[in-house]
Amino acid sequence: MRNIDFIKQPWLKLERFILHLCYLAIRKNVKSKAYPKHVAKILIIRRNRLGDSINVLPIIEAIKKNYPSIKISVLANQYNAEIFNYSTYIDQVYCINEKWGLGRITLYLNPVIRKLRRENFDLVIGLGGFASMLSQISFCIKGKYSVGPKSFEGNFNDLLFDFTVKKIQGKNNLHIDEMANIVKGAKLKLPKKLPFPKLNVSITKKKNWLAICPDVNRKESRYSIENYKKIIEYVISNQITSKVLLFLGSPNSPYMALTQYGAEFQTTNNLKEFIKKIAECRIALTAAGGSSHIASSLGISVVVISGIKNQSFWRPYGKNIKVFENDININLIYPADIGKALKILTS
Repeated sequence: MRNIDFIKQPWLKLERFILHLCYLAIRKNVKSKAYPKHVAKILIIRRNRLGDSINVLPIIEAIKKNYPSIKISVLANQYNAEIFNYSTYIDQVYCINEKWGLGRITLYLNPVIRKLRRENFDLVIGLGGFASMLSQISFCIKGKYSVGPKSFEGNFNDLLFDFTVKKIQGKNNLHIDEMANIVKGAKLKLPKKLPFPKLNVSITKKKNWLAICPDVNRKESRYSIENYKKIIEYVISNQITSKVLLFLGSPNSPYMALTQYGAEFQTTNNLKEFIKKIAECRIALTAAGGSSHIASSLGISVVVISGIKNQSFWRPYGKNIKVFENDININLIYPADIGKALKILTS
């Protein structure tokens, strides 16, 4: 088996090299489409990932403030569309079912795509969410001009955009900077410092409650029940919070065991209910993921626990955020340190 892999690998590399040469040759001979003289309608595509969707909000806010007459629409999917309903700077939110019909095969005939085609957008900007699907959606919408992220090595999907933007280099960049760079590539001006994301939810007064959101898909970011138990005991014994609310993806989550140690499980049937309930909290402890971004955008102080590399890139963009990261073993992060961080953020 090893001999087969050894022989096969060079051919795979050669195949990729040849395809890349073909891509470069085609790219060189493709005529560049002219940028529209007047931009009145923009469509921003951001499918999936709640945290990334949160980070799109300040970009949209900045565009609207710089170009108040431009109509801004957003294309999302069933997973993240709710996020964009909390922005006052978006004129229209479209939600696509990408599994309609035969999926990608019938994408051009998708009812939402057909509706968007009739809008005849001046500018279509793809801000991420599986590059191949993103470029295909943009192509099917047939806007006057389209801009999207350039793939790492350059491939045929890049040709579906009228213009592609390279990823920015730099250690201190956040993911929001990467998306903002694409918008700048679409010849739209943005301020050097973007406003913080904000979900417009009306809450009279935040309560001195701690929200815990431990569920996460990435195994490396799953903090142990025992460690969460120690944190709950710490915040209760030190009177850091008057109540600990537990938010889970499902009642069947193993983290339901935390209710034995003082956490109160909160039933939420959808994203809207989750946002409404967590918005009442003053502070949140979350695994790395969308819940940390949502909490931050609601003005909640957030402690994030992460077991992945480069969490500084994916961290929430906002105030009062503390990130604990250990990509070797997340459970090497001391619960006492997290407890102290929660205490500082509430003081």
